[in-house]
Amino acid sequence: MSTQATTGSTWTENREDYAQDRVPLRYRRWSTLSLFGVMFGITTAMFFLSWGGTLVLAYGTQALVWGMVIAGLAIGGLAFAWAKRASQTGLGADLLTRGSGFGYYGSAVTSLIYTLTFLMFFAFEGSIMANAIHTEWPTIPKWAIYLVTGLVFIPLTWFGMRLMNILMWVTLPIYAVFLVITIMRAAASPSHGDFWSYVPPAVASPAAGPGLLQVLASALAVVSQVTISADLGRFIPPEHRTSGALIVGFFSQILTFVGCGILGGWLTLRFGASDPGAYLPAIMGAWGVLFVVITQIRINVTNVYSGSIIYSTLFTRIFHFTPGRHWWVVLTTVLGTALMFGDIYAHLNQVLTFEAVLIIAWVMAVVADMFIIKRWLTRAPAEAPYQKHELRAYNPVGLVAVGVALVVSEPLAFGVAGPPGVTLAPFLSGALAFVVAPIVALVTKGRFYLPDPAADRATAPEAVLKP
Repeated sequence: MSTQATTGSTWTENREDYAQDRVPLRYRRWSTLSLFGVMFGITTAMFFLSWGGTLVLAYGTQALVWGMVIAGLAIGGLAFAWAKRASQTGLGADLLTRGSGFGYYGSAVTSLIYTLTFLMFFAFEGSIMANAIHTEWPTIPKWAIYLVTGLVFIPLTWFGMRLMNILMWVTLPIYAVFLVITIMRAAASPSHGDFWSYVPPAVASPAAGPGLLQVLASALAVVSQVTISADLGRFIPPEHRTSGALIVGFFSQILTFVGCGILGGWLTLRFGASDPGAYLPAIMGAWGVLFVVITQIRINVTNVYSGSIIYSTLFTRIFHFTPGRHWWVVLTTVLGTALMFGDIYAHLNQVLTFEAVLIIAWVMAVVADMFIIKRWLTRAPAEAPYQKHELRAYNPVGLVAVGVALVVSEPLAFGVAGPPGVTLAPFLSGALAFVVAPIVALVTKGRFYLPDPAADRATAPEAVLKP
């Protein structure tokens, strides 16, 4: 009887992975290496190879390399801060946000931003996988490939972190072998231009500003890596929070940008194409397709897993609907597959710019809360409340900050101020959120960080009988 109960509890725990609650210390015993293995699955996504190739063809090698180095350091630093805070509290990005200036219901705004990120990247990665299969076997209709390559992630993500960890480490040697073969093939191929001195015949959108600035604007869309680092960082034992956050947060971002981004640019100039879904089958046939499929499975299980976590907390908070995290795996997969059918991969740069404005506002509002409001201004409690009775329904600190950032910056992203405005939109969004949040905290004297005393008195038992 006891064995059965324990087994059932463990099975449920594995599926849920504490989507609605703080990860308890007994479950926060994952090794840094195991968590890095999951994060490395994101780092090695084909999207970053494709993205680096697109950037080098548009802006040249110098802009790509400097952009990736700066982005890696900046986003890596933010990822370190979020992962360390997550390890301290046992809370993922969504639950952390509640007590970081948004409130219990107000954080639903950032939840929607977060779910959009995972659906978008799920569609990008799935499209690359579908392109590889269709390139090698063009008789298979694209719609069938989209359907199969989308829905396969339901069973792969159903059981949460444990199965993901096993999947990442089992596929890592296969990925490494294929990557070495690809690099060797690329080195033996005639280059379409010297990599280190490559300048495109016509730089893309010269009116939009320097190429380096445009590369950095594009990189801000990938700041979602910061919040993913927190979702994994909540499993780091608190006593290892600094070293764990360095590896899971900072080091993984250096590998992502400086490693995969620049490698993608080099491979593109060697093979004459930016989409790995096109050039890998061309150089390795079915083996190239297998390489793409394995790599994309590694990244998309993380996209589906994280998306399901966010949907679970969102629907529980707003609608009190709690079927369990694993059922939101289905919703995330279905919606992501629908975006694949919508072919958003064909509009990669436009989608990234729109997303960058959204997510950088959220990230920088929370960073302002962590370092300015809580530590310097001391206008908020140092704890990390996340339950309904511990929070106001809405906190104007984060909501106003993000609202101002989006109202000012999103029209720029849609081109109302021309190409320069599109480039500057993500930077302006992040800067406004970072500045406005402390101002609102000072004006409101931080009182919205604490539970509403009037609500407490109304619900207190003694208040019923007293006049």
